[in-house]
Amino acid sequence: MLITYLACLAFYSTFMCKQISVIVPAYNSEATIASCLESILAQTFTDLELVVVDDGSTDGTTVIIDDLARRDSRMTVIHQPNKGRTEARSVGVKMARGEWVYFVDSDDMLPTEALANLAHGISDNTDIVFGNGFTLPGEQRTHIPMDEFRHLAVRAEGTIGVPWGSLYRRVLMTPHLFDLPRHIMMGEDYIFWLRLVFSTEKPVSIIYKDVYCKGEEHTSNCFQWTAAYAYELNELRKKAIPSSQHETYMTDMINDRLANMLSVALWSPRSDWANSSFYKELLADMAVHGISLSPKARLFLSLPSLRLRRLYTWASEHLRRTGK
Repeated sequence: MLITYLACLAFYSTFMCKQISVIVPAYNSEATIASCLESILAQTFTDLELVVVDDGSTDGTTVIIDDLARRDSRMTVIHQPNKGRTEARSVGVKMARGEWVYFVDSDDMLPTEALANLAHGISDNTDIVFGNGFTLPGEQRTHIPMDEFRHLAVRAEGTIGVPWGSLYRRVLMTPHLFDLPRHIMMGEDYIFWLRLVFSTEKPVSIIYKDVYCKGEEHTSNCFQWTAAYAYELNELRKKAIPSSQHETYMTDMINDRLANMLSVALWSPRSDWANSSFYKELLADMAVHGISLSPKARLFLSLPSLRLRRLYTWASEHLRRTGK
């Protein structure tokens, strides 16, 4: 009897060790939510639970979610007033029971083998299984040491900086990762990643397979950067990286701040950013660390009008795509 009990306990522990909680925040996504959830429930990896957080939807999303939940016992649904995507993910984590967490946005889908491919990277020696490894620079490796991966994270290389496409050990999903002002809608996932990679020392397991089907991007396409917003995001960045390690990652921080600055210049008139604290601090840090603007960036920032900067961006993108 005791042997049978211990065997059952071992089996149960193994089962729980491999279980994945898929968390989907949903808000007014009636056009895509059914396809999204069905792609998750159709995974070849079946040891999963699906936690859907209906974040105050006012369209048909709620009805679709509840109907699917009645038909599949693996689904747990939380209905709440609208609190934003980051808070919805946090609520989903609190409800999750699996050892590993995987985030999916409600307008995206998963390839059938996505979770099975990611599960190959699960081991006691890692807390993060990073999917879509082909988006990272350099040669293919099964693991990247955390001190090296942090540099990639600060620079937001590849699909680092978005929550989807990776598995996270649930014990790392503390409230601190999601504790952001609600108005931080662009870059909040980047801060999530920075806080995450400085909370573990284990190497990151890398999967070089497509584990996510991204739908149409909305936030990054229409977000209007300002110098004040970029400054606030940088303050969150500095707090996410231990102050004792700022110098170690300063070059990486400068590179990402420069990318933010170019976005600011694309959306804001020069009078709003030329004398801003964000721009002045960026230039000062670049001077201290011997980093210069590239000729293209210098030309772009020197253009006197917003219209010319947008025209320059359009022309550069056209040349990149057509090679003409």
